[in-house]
Amino acid sequence: MQFARLVPIAILSVAAAIAQAPASKPQVKPPLPVGTRQPTLDITTLLGEHHPTWAELSGKAVVIDFWATWCAPCIASFPGINQIKAQSAGKPVEFFSVSYETRGQVEPVLKKHPLATQVSLDNDFRTFKSFNAWGIPGVFIFDKQGKLAAVIHPEDLSLSLIQTVLDGGIPNVEQEKAWDDPAGAEASFRAMREKAVQAEQQR
Repeated sequence: MQFARLVPIAILSVAAAIAQAPASKPQVKPPLPVGTRQPTLDITTLLGEHHPTWAELSGKAVVIDFWATWCAPCIASFPGINQIKAQSAGKPVEFFSVSYETRGQVEPVLKKHPLATQVSLDNDFRTFKSFNAWGIPGVFIFDKQGKLAAVIHPEDLSLSLIQTVLDGGIPNVEQEKAWDDPAGAEASFRAMREKAVQAEQQR
C-alpha cells in the first residue's frame, strides 16, 4: 500500500519538473548532412563554358563556394580563397565558385575582385537547390569519393582542413547552418536575376 501511494507522487514530481524545464530550441541543421554523396552539379564555367561532372572529379577533393555579386561577405572572402587555392597547388583538389547570376553581372565584379577558382554560373538554380546553398557565402567540401565532408563559412577554410579531407577525415569545424527560408531566398534570387536579365536585354 505504501508503494501504491508513492507512485502518484512520483508521477506528479516528474510532470512538474517537465513543466518547469525550458522548452528546447529547434535544432538548426546544416544545408546538407555530412556524408551526402554527389548532389546535383549543374554549372557552366565562365572560361571555356565547361560543364564539370562528378565523374571527372573522382579522386579529387572538391571545394565549392557559393556567392553573389551583391554579397559583401562573399567578395571579402575572395583573397582568402585565392590564397588557399595557391597553397593547394599540386594537390588533388579542385575549386569552384558558383553564382546564380548572369555573366553580365559577374564579369565586371571579377575585374575588380579577381577569383583564381573556376568561376561558374548555376543553370536555372539547379545546383543552389540541390545543395540547399541559400545562406551565402557558404563553402561545401567533398572528399575524393564525392561525399560531403563539411559545410563552412569561407573564414574557416584552410589548407589543413583540406588536407584532412584529402586524408579521408572529417574536419573538426563548426558546420554552417541552413537558411531558414529557402523558398523565400530562391524567390528573391530569381527576382534579382530576372531583373538583371531584363536590364541586359534593353542595352
